[in-house]
Amino acid sequence: MEPEPTAPLTDDTEDTWYLSYDWENLDWSPWVPFTATREEFLCIPKTPGLYRIRPAGRNFLMYIGETGQPLHKRLAELRQELRRTGLMPWNDPHPEAPALWAWRDAEQFTYECSAAPLDASQFSRRGMESFLLCQYRQESGASPLCAFGRFHPRYRRSTGRKENLRGGRLADGQKDNPAGGPGMPPLTITGTPGDVDWMGLAWTHCGSLTGEKIRAVPPAPGLFILSDVPSHEILFIGQSMNCAERLMDQSQKKWDGYDVQFSYHIMRDPVLPHNLRELENDLIGDYFRRFRKAPEFQFRISR
Repeated sequence: MEPEPTAPLTDDTEDTWYLSYDWENLDWSPWVPFTATREEFLCIPKTPGLYRIRPAGRNFLMYIGETGQPLHKRLAELRQELRRTGLMPWNDPHPEAPALWAWRDAEQFTYECSAAPLDASQFSRRGMESFLLCQYRQESGASPLCAFGRFHPRYRRSTGRKENLRGGRLADGQKDNPAGGPGMPPLTITGTPGDVDWMGLAWTHCGSLTGEKIRAVPPAPGLFILSDVPSHEILFIGQSMNCAERLMDQSQKKWDGYDVQFSYHIMRDPVLPHNLRELENDLIGDYFRRFRKAPEFQFRISR
């Protein structure tokens, strides 16, 4: 099977910006195979930052991530996890490991990585990660195959070590893993955050984040924005398969004294959970593009 119908699948990597050594003005390391020697792997920085993973020699990405650990340590541990060929890794401490393992098992991929140091807070690193994911979607037309909880359709994911349920290939006759369903195309970059047509979506007018207002929200899949009433500054961007329920949960949280209002967009067509995460990230990434920061509460409260 093809890794992704809309992903670029040729081996020609020329003029592919998201593979370059200066993508988004970051200082990316050379691409290093996961099978490299210890000495060859030393070109991966020993500082916190961002990393990207692709099948060796191919021009699409499997994953984009960030870490507060030394990048060298994080990626060395990940490649060690993937050296086991018979057992899918656990979902912790490296949540991308099971998906990378499944695609390698199915497609015989070999992987290589590239990393860029980023001297910033975790809040800023996660914002930059969202921005890079958004940029990749804009440039390639697709998401990394292991991002947003996506998985190979013919495999089930391992749980965490505590739950102790190892993943693997699905038996013939078993239904595909829904996380292997198609991705959503990237949103169109248009409008300004907070506009009723931001990113080509139809946002409702803002209402106060109270039970009375939320009861008018459909219990349906969608995206939502929380913002400050006097300044209209966006505080949080979210998604849910049940927007009414999720907004009611948000109304019970403390917002450091902010007077919070909400706006939402309900999906017209059926979507999968990873589709909503893709679109949510497009919104966060565009916000970061414009303001060079994530919304104030984006990575501070439980999502």
